Parts: sequence; structure tokens; C-alpha cells
Amino acid sequence: MISRRRFLAVACALPSVNAKRKFSVPMGLEIYSLRREAEKDLPATLALIREFGFKEVEGGDFYGRSATEFRKLLDRNGVRLTSMMAAYDRLSRDINSVADDAQTLGAEYVVCSTVPHRKKLTTEDCVRAIESLNRFGENLAKAGLRCCYHTHGIEFGKSPDGTLFDTLAKGTNPKFANFEMDIFWIVFAYQDPVKLLYRYPGRFPLMHVKDIRKGTALGGSPGDVLEEASVPLGRGLVDIPAVLRVARETGVRHYYIEDEAVDAARQIPESLRYLESLSL
Repeated sequence: MISRRRFLAVACALPSVNAKRKFSVPMGLEIYSLRREAEKDLPATLALIREFGFKEVEGGDFYGRSATEFRKLLDRNGVRLTSMMAAYDRLSRDINSVADDAQTLGAEYVVCSTVPHRKKLTTEDCVRAIESLNRFGENLAKAGLRCCYHTHGIEFGKSPDGTLFDTLAKGTNPKFANFEMDIFWIVFAYQDPVKLLYRYPGRFPLMHVKDIRKGTALGGSPGDVLEEASVPLGRGLVDIPAVLRVARETGVRHYYIEDEAVDAARQIPESLRYLESLSL
């Protein structure tokens, strides 16, 4: 079991859980940030998330629990899961069980984590993905859920519509399928999150808030990016204040810090302090 003493040592750097954090936008946490801790001791990890001050999370891995068991742990810690990640294959194969799990967890959104492609996403991949995402979204809507696709920076190759993302946005029905913007991967792909938000207002109800280390080589394969490239908010390449300001204007509803670094538990408090310092 992971050391609860270590968790408490990290938490001691934070204000009391009862203290009201003041953020310009509501901020949640993507549980994947603490995946190593959750694999070893999920109850302690959720307790730490609450100690950090988060009341809202996004997740997808249940770490060996059923959705019902996972929900009980969330409730015990006063944390609400508002978005559930789901693999494309599972959505294709058994969307009813995805919907059942999402409803059990109390999620509002189901996010398709990627779409099938080889080394690079192609227009043909996007055409197939559009059909699937619209179908996923229509089926999930019957269960009162909303569908999104998570951007990974692979969506900005050229297409007849401009970029492959333009193709996805043009082909998906906003009533059934929208997007989760990961600002790390948008910048990695040499794109401007602010311009994208303005170009597609209302199409990004969800956002991963994360920063990319200065000096990181941009524009390659996301699979080649090291975990250390994820740094505390405000330390990297992303203009966090500009993004959050425009996100608030253009319809982002849920924000989740995602920190992929190995020692994210020690970086998250720094990110929270940075967010508290912002006046948007």
C-alpha cells in the first residue's frame, strides 16, 4: 500500500480542505494525474484529491473496482466525477455498458480518448471517426449523457477543410458530439488554443489545463513526448491566463488540471497556487 504519511506530507503544503479556494474558473482534476498513486491505494488518492481542495474530477480507469464501488469512494470523499473517459473500442463494442457506468458515476460527459489511426491521422480516418462520434453521441444522449472527443494534437494535418480538426468539427453534429481541448497538445501541434476557442465557440465544453516545458521539441508524435514535459501551470509555454479568459467567454463548462509528470502530486499544489494568483 502507498504511504498515507507521504500523502499527508504533500497535503500539508496546502490550505485546509475547508478553506475556500478562489479561482477565476471552477477547477477539477483529471485522476490520471495521480495514476501511480491510485494503482497502489485508490482510497488514499481520492482523499488526497479532496485534501487538495478539488470537488470535481474526470476519470476513466476504475483501478480494479466496479463503477458502483468507485462511486462509493468518490462520495465518501465528497468528490464528484463529471466526465468519464472511454476507449473508442469499448464505445464501439458495448456503448450500453459505457452509458451504465457513466450514469452510475454521475458523469455528465463521456469522452472518447482517441480514434483509430496509424502513425498519422488521415482524412479517411476522420471521415470514419465522424460517423462513429455522431453515433456514439446520439446513443449516449438517450441516456442523458454528452459525448466529446479528446484532442491530442494529431488533428491538425492539412485537409480539404483546412485542418483535420476542421474536418472533424464540420462533420460532427454539435447536438451529439463535441470536443475536450487539451491545451498542452494544442500548443504541441503549433496551434493557438485561443484562436481555436474563438473559431469554434461552444464546441469545447471540456478542457484539460496543463503546461508544456519550455524547450520541448514541438510538432512530433505525441507518443514521443516524455512525462517530464508536463510542468506546473505558469512555468511552461502555454499562455494560461489568455486561454482561461477566452475559455470562459466561449462556453467551456468543466476544467481539469492534468499533470502527467511522475511526481505530479508535488506539482499540483504549485499549479493551484498559480491559479489562485490569476485575476482574469
